[in-house]
Amino acid sequence: MPPKRKAPLATADANTLDTPALKKATKGKRTTNGAPSAPAAQNKYKYSGPGSMVNQGPVDITFVMWPGIKGTEEEEVEDDKDDEEDDKPESGSLQETLDGIENERRKAVNEAINARMNNNTVSSSEIRNIRDEKSKPFEKKAEQARKKFLKAKTMTAEEARATVGVDDATRNEKTKAKKNCQERLNEICRERNMAVHNALNSDKKSYISVREGQARIAKAEKRFLKKMDECRGAVAKYTPLTMEEAKEIVPNVEVDDEGNEITKKSAAQAKKDARTKTFVPPRVVTDEGLPVSRAGMEKFIEINQEIDKRNQDVHGLYIYNDFSGYGVTEVMENLLAEFNKSIFKKDISPLKKWAIVEGLTLYLTMGDLRVWMMNDDSEGIEEVFNMMGVMFVTALEMLHESALIGPTSPLPDNVGVLSLLFLNFVMIGCTDYDLEWAHEVVRAADEYGVVLTPMKQVEDVTQDRLDELRDICEKTKKGKGLFWKTEYPKFKRDHPGGRKYDITKMSTAQKAQYEFGNVSEDSEVEDLD
Repeated sequence: MPPKRKAPLATADANTLDTPALKKATKGKRTTNGAPSAPAAQNKYKYSGPGSMVNQGPVDITFVMWPGIKGTEEEEVEDDKDDEEDDKPESGSLQETLDGIENERRKAVNEAINARMNNNTVSSSEIRNIRDEKSKPFEKKAEQARKKFLKAKTMTAEEARATVGVDDATRNEKTKAKKNCQERLNEICRERNMAVHNALNSDKKSYISVREGQARIAKAEKRFLKKMDECRGAVAKYTPLTMEEAKEIVPNVEVDDEGNEITKKSAAQAKKDARTKTFVPPRVVTDEGLPVSRAGMEKFIEINQEIDKRNQDVHGLYIYNDFSGYGVTEVMENLLAEFNKSIFKKDISPLKKWAIVEGLTLYLTMGDLRVWMMNDDSEGIEEVFNMMGVMFVTALEMLHESALIGPTSPLPDNVGVLSLLFLNFVMIGCTDYDLEWAHEVVRAADEYGVVLTPMKQVEDVTQDRLDELRDICEKTKKGKGLFWKTEYPKFKRDHPGGRKYDITKMSTAQKAQYEFGNVSEDSEVEDLD
């Protein structure tokens, strides 16, 4: 573990990377040494005045591990792997044998259907015929496996007939469905526990009989037990789980003698906590990860929390297909509104403003974007992406104005690496969108002295790709649509943000109508603002 630093932050951390000349970027492996960004003149501060940095202590930081690093991430998913292991059949069992046969059958059926669809349109009846025809040899193979186990007298004929193969994809879906059902049942159980507690203490009697207590409990928990049954029924209806499998899932919330929930800590979390106590995060990029300000990490966590508030799956609801995706867009609109509110305020530290960009970049790099990217409002999402580009370029100018880029920065490598991560998202994560401003991020980085050094952890932003973007910069003038003051007001007209998709703002009655199968595609969600 790296030792704690004794020297002042700015002098202890020299930038391990060369800073480029500010006037013209270098290409290939050539480097040109240049000075760090210089602050603006006293009367020309556009973003944060010098007073906002008075008494600024060392920046509190945290350390983010690169994706794929062994150790931390493996520990974080250890519990999920345990769940998967629990669902796997016993080695050498009939179930394992039939599962393998089912995987082969599914692959053969899919290949046959895909081959037919490459040449012609295929009707549903043709698909059924293909499936039935391709399945026959595997059904025969499965029956032979059952007979083999019967001959070995390891199970009865009834047990063998009841054992059905499950392919890997379906098993994974079942594992996820079990986990989601478990979480939902736990939520209902917590509500039940609270209702029972209130029922037992409603009249503040010093003593009640056992019979009266049991009666109060039965009355208080009745509707929650019904909700649990409805939850299991919906799981059986909308997931691969059978009703028998759903009924086996029970709440695992434990309470102490006072009725307080006992928080369970996984083995992975215990290991992580022990390591955190002794870990001193480095302030420069390493092979293990990169430093970000604690404020930036807190913003990243906040973004995820706000998205979860708008995720219908998290709340066990079904409102309509793209509801959760629109919720992510709303969170991004709110984030851009927050940046707009603070960017030109002279009394707000530039590091606090940069934390918003840090949090966003971490989300774009590490967050689960599938729900958002699959949303049907691709035009609206593209407009959000374009505004993010303006925000990033504006943020680099803001840091440069306060001389917070280069060796004198509290986190010398932070800005350069986050710029690479942001570029990686734009160039690789947004290929389905018409974004034509990646070169403007490179232009701004070069203009303000940000080091862009390709690294193996951000493999898609290569030196050749950076040179291509710089060639575009040399052939074009700076885009007109990159000025925050003119672009954000136009953007806000169609992207006001708000909390329309915040499920936690819905009343209990509102939520009830969207629980599982109780809603149609035509249902409207009222504005909660």
